Amino acid sequence: MPQQEEPKKGAPEWMCTFSDMMSLLLCFFVLLFSMSSIEKKKLIMAAGALRGAFGGLPAPFVVETIPDKHTRELMSRPAQQQRKDFYGKEEITREEDHKVKSKNLDHMIQVTGTEQGITFRLSGDMSFEKGSAELTAEGIRALQFISNEINQFPNNPVKVDGHTDDTRRSDAPDYNWRLAANRAYTAMEFLIQYGSTFGRVDKRRFSYESYGEFKPLPDVQPDTAIGRKLNRRVEITLVQTDQGFGTAFDDDSTRNPRTPLISPELLQEKEESDGR
Repeated sequence: MPQQEEPKKGAPEWMCTFSDMMSLLLCFFVLLFSMSSIEKKKLIMAAGALRGAFGGLPAPFVVETIPDKHTRELMSRPAQQQRKDFYGKEEITREEDHKVKSKNLDHMIQVTGTEQGITFRLSGDMSFEKGSAELTAEGIRALQFISNEINQFPNNPVKVDGHTDDTRRSDAPDYNWRLAANRAYTAMEFLIQYGSTFGRVDKRRFSYESYGEFKPLPDVQPDTAIGRKLNRRVEITLVQTDQGFGTAFDDDSTRNPRTPLISPELLQEKEESDGR
């Protein structure tokens, strides 16, 4: 009786070839999956490694490009404009704040960058007589400085806001509204009628608004003495438009619908009545 051959130990011989084929297929599909986001140099190296596995020549080594330290990363146009507007406003705000301090007007004027543009915050106590809209000598000096500055941006709209503290008069419920409106209008009228050494400000650029006591500063306590003093103010804002450089209020369609404006016709009527 012939002796049976014992089966060989380990995996069959075809299993090694099959395993190599499956490994290469796996690498191939991983490569296809990553081709959509892989960098060009990595794709060349991966393809070369794959050719090398099949007996071909490997890919040459790819040297990564050394970036120029003076070259800035390109941004989309909207991002570039937004960055330009932000840094432009920040730079102008710093420059105006420096000018205010150099003229010794920092006790009367604060310069801040706001969502609308650049705001010159004028102290109500030092710029106007107590409880009235009559300008003081210091108020005139401060407005002359502000006129000089906003005349350097002749195409930007100018918005003037009047504010008071939360103290109310029982005999005149609308006293704060009227006082804030009168002070805002007085500041606007001074800039239009007198201006400064750089000339008067074009009246077509202006709008004014009264907030009374209903828009206190966010970082002060409105029911304290210092809070009330800070809230008695007039804010003159050089409005930054979407275009960055501004546009005059010549066309009604360009005006901000949220901002109530005094029309040039009303100003002309007042000038005519004052001249009679």
